[in-house]
Amino acid sequence: MFALWEKTKGNMVYYTGKTAGDKPINLVAFINTVKKNPNQPDIQVYEQAEKGKEKTQVASLWENKSKAGKQYLGGQDNEKKKLVGFFNDKTDNGKYPAIRVYYSESK
Repeated sequence: MFALWEKTKGNMVYYTGKTAGDKPINLVAFINTVKKNPNQPDIQVYEQAEKGKEKTQVASLWENKSKAGKQYLGGQDNEKKKLVGFFNDKTDNGKYPAIRVYYSESK
């Protein structure tokens, strides 16, 4: 569905990326560093908007751990379709995305 590259601005870490497909949409994602409720998403993804315009939320992602102890992301898009995301430790200094997110096939 989309790929995100890690960016930093001062002490803040955020992500930018784009959706897959013929007409990609530019994205920006923020880490929820101050969760007031444990059910709040860890990462919220928005359509990148011009300065001063409201951002449309595209996806919400929560960090999970597999039985083998590997971290991954689970979540949903704004149409409630299930998503699964994977962290990439080998980004080659930003050449490759830090997070890749796919639609999760439910069986």
